[in-house]
Order: sequence, then C-alpha cells, then structure tokens
Amino acid sequence: SSPGSCFFLPKGAYIYNTLTDFIKEGYRKRGFQEVVTPNIFSQRLWEQSGHWDHYRDNIFSFQVDNHTYSLKPMNCPAH
Repeated sequence: SSPGSCFFLPKGAYIYNTLTDFIKEGYRKRGFQEVVTPNIFSQRLWEQSGHWDHYRDNIFSFQVDNHTYSLKPMNCPAH
C-alpha cells in the first residue's frame, strides 16, 4: 500500500485528465512550452529523511548561495 497516495477510479481519472488537458491547451494557446526537470532537494531534507548518510557519496550535489542541493538519485517504489 501507499498511504497518502491518490488512486483515481474511472470517473475521477476522467476528471483529472480533462483538467490536465484543459491546462495544457491553455499553455499551447499562450505559446508556453512544457519542461520536465529532475527533483532537486536541499541537503537538510536528505538529512532529515535519513538518506544523506546512505547515499551522499552517490548523489549529484551542488551549491547555491552557500546551501547544498542534490538531485534525487533514485525512484523508490510508489514515489
């Protein structure tokens, strides 16, 4: 199970997809282009979750204004 995750039944999925299509059509009408970016989180979040100690050697990290940020290194099941 995945507590807190949304599961859409057919009618809910229809509403969700209809709203998504409506938003994307608005983007196209206005000349916007969509992009997909990696998930980037602060080092503090990685430390709070306990991931930093396990994965810091394999996480791509970078500094911005004296703060460390890292790319999400993996996709866990149901995330």
